[in-house]
Amino acid sequence: MRPISGFPISWVLVRELALGPAPLATRHLDKLEAEGIRAVFSLCSEVEAPPAKGLTVRFHCRRLVLPDHRVGLLGLAELEQALVVLGELREHGPVFVHCVAAMERSPLLCLAWLIRRHGLSQQRALDYLMQVHVGTNPLASQLAVLAQLSQ
Repeated sequence: MRPISGFPISWVLVRELALGPAPLATRHLDKLEAEGIRAVFSLCSEVEAPPAKGLTVRFHCRRLVLPDHRVGLLGLAELEQALVVLGELREHGPVFVHCVAAMERSPLLCLAWLIRRHGLSQQRALDYLMQVHVGTNPLASQLAVLAQLSQ
């Protein structure tokens, strides 16, 4: 099979959790499938990133719209709810988490997963995620919510 380029997928934990930008085209879905992804978790609205045709047929899908820097502040309850949904999706196999550009919301949820499910400290999780996903750029206010998660 020929590699599908132009749609970056960053594995946070191999065969468990990956993140990247919103899959907007059929070729993006093809790449997710080729990578072994079984579920897709969207953290943005359909207005921000309309789902690719066939997404819900090919993958287990959930959407939980979390605010980004343009809309408002993320609360601890929202982050906790996203972790519950992510746990449910994990029952189907590897999960691809996305927001629009994979800079704030999806990396933040992956950080929360590393802290809550794998016992990493916030700093260690952030250092690790910045290595495996160069676009990681959560805001200070988002990191403050993340700090509440581990208290």
